[in-house]
Amino acid sequence: MKSLIWLFGSLASASLAADITVVLPGNADVTRKSVQYQCDRNGTKMGLPAGPFKVEYINGGGNSLVVVPISGKPLLFVSVMSGSGARYAAQQYTWWEAHNTVAASSMQGNVQSSCHPAQ
Repeated sequence: MKSLIWLFGSLASASLAADITVVLPGNADVTRKSVQYQCDRNGTKMGLPAGPFKVEYINGGGNSLVVVPISGKPLLFVSVMSGSGARYAAQQYTWWEAHNTVAASSMQGNVQSSCHPAQ
C-alpha cells in the first residue's frame, strides 16, 4: 500500500497546520502540482484571496484532489463527474478547470468567479 501524505501547513499558518494521510491500495503513483491563480473580484465574495494564491493538485490511484484556500483556510476538493475539464467539489463550492481557466462558484449566495493562472 502506498500513502498519500499532504501537510495542510503549506497553505495555512503553523497554528492551523494538520496532517492528512490517505492510504491507496497497490503501488499507485502520486503526483502533485502547484499552480498560482488570480480570480476576478467576485472571488473575494466567496472567500478566495484578493491577490494571487497557490492551489495544490494531488492525483493518485484514480483519485484527484485539489486544495484551495477559502476564507484563509485550506479546503480539500474532490473530483466529481464532468462533461469537460476537471470539476471538483467541497461543501457548497465548485472548482471547475477547463481550457486553462477555472470557474469557481459557491451555491451559497450563487456567486461565480473566473480564475486564471497568475503570471
